[in-house]
Amino acid sequence: MPKSDQSPHSTSASPLPEVDVAHTAFLLDFDGTLVDIAPHPDAVRVSAPLRKTLAALHAACGGALAIVSGRTVHDLESLLALPGLVIAGVHGAERRCADGNVVRLNTDADVIAELERELRAVLVQLPGVMLESKGIAFALHYRHTPDAENTVLALANRLAHRYAEHIRLQAGKMVVELKPRGASKGDAVHTLMTEPPFLGRTPLFAGDDLTDESAFDAVNTLNGWSVKIGTGPSQARWRVHDPSALRAWLAAMLPDQRDRI
Repeated sequence: MPKSDQSPHSTSASPLPEVDVAHTAFLLDFDGTLVDIAPHPDAVRVSAPLRKTLAALHAACGGALAIVSGRTVHDLESLLALPGLVIAGVHGAERRCADGNVVRLNTDADVIAELERELRAVLVQLPGVMLESKGIAFALHYRHTPDAENTVLALANRLAHRYAEHIRLQAGKMVVELKPRGASKGDAVHTLMTEPPFLGRTPLFAGDDLTDESAFDAVNTLNGWSVKIGTGPSQARWRVHDPSALRAWLAAMLPDQRDRI
């Protein structure tokens, strides 16, 4: 396959490769990748043109399209409304298969409930920090109070250490998550690539955040296409400036979708 001319930690955008849709597995992050980051996760909306592009891409690649996100499967189902789409949610801790069945990592419900109670009790003292409960994982957003970063990270580290048998810490852009052990986007990529319709294709993963680095590593190991959206150090081999550029690139692969994003 072609090689990118940028270094592993480049922060500049580079031309994206020409991709054979019929032989590629598309594995895409959601927030900050397909859609722009919103002030609040609930404020994100999927445009009709993007939904049409994803539907067309899903058909063109024979169903080898998956959303790999920190959001829950239920959340992504509601936002995308694309039947048959494979979704790896909560960093791979849960997955909706093409047939609609959902599989999840085993978690200790009592431990998760205890962790949530403790988080809610502590966050009362941190106004502006938002707790996003994902059922089996928790995200602490401090986008509106960036000065709270050190306090939030210290809290998350303390809890991750206390519940180390059950959860692990995942840092992101103005957010830190406590997610089930064994859940990573890299593991999700490796699992998907062993199953039809992804099996035997060249994987392409696009993402924007620290949470996506394990997926970039997985795709690089599989000699696929790793695409970073935005600035910052990354092991991705290609890069675009923002989600709109990625949307335009995906649309350009599908002649009837060009100029719609």
